[in-house]
Amino acid sequence: MKTWEEAGWQESDLDKLELSFLKECILCDDPVKVSVVRAYAAYLNQVGVHPDNYPIFLKIMGVNNHWVADSLLGSNDETTFFQLVQPNYFIIKECFRILTDAKRGGVYPKILLMAIGMLSQTYFNPVEGYRVYPLDTTDLNNLGKHLDETKDQMDKLNSTILVILDKLASMLDPGRLETVDEKVMAVAAQANNIRGKFLDMTKSLNESIPDLLLETDDYTKYETKPADVQ
Repeated sequence: MKTWEEAGWQESDLDKLELSFLKECILCDDPVKVSVVRAYAAYLNQVGVHPDNYPIFLKIMGVNNHWVADSLLGSNDETTFFQLVQPNYFIIKECFRILTDAKRGGVYPKILLMAIGMLSQTYFNPVEGYRVYPLDTTDLNNLGKHLDETKDQMDKLNSTILVILDKLASMLDPGRLETVDEKVMAVAAQANNIRGKFLDMTKSLNESIPDLLLETDDYTKYETKPADVQ
């Protein structure tokens, strides 16, 4: 019996073929593909996220399918999902992309919390976090727009976002910064502004965030069910 190489197939060719099928499945645009990716996500959950594999977890999160996300997350807490990954520019940029690309309600809440949890870890020390990823007021607005004004500050999503805003706003405190940076001060001021408007029952987020960013959506409209779900 011929080997693959003798039949004209190199191992690299087989790897490319396997990868092409997986990439096609990750589109999750039909029930069978969703079932495949759901199972793949469950396998990744068993492996666990760490510094050498986190990009594929971000890729699967980007599918924005709650059946897939639940398998990826398993019994882990959303806000500490990436706790073993050292904050870096790439992962923070990807987390902000998730927040930016979707409208309010356009991301499955657990996926949202997984991304925001990474931001919480990064900006726990806001000065150090800013050095890792120097966010701007646009990033802040795309974070703040996901605050849910129909719920109070004790809601898990709201409280996680509010803590990040509070940490960033603390850079306004005298002596917190070694040197005054106008960009940093603008970020801190906007974080304080968004947080204050949410917590003030007489105010609304549209007084701190552009109306265009506060448009709503429903992530379930774009989901495809796995083949085994009726």
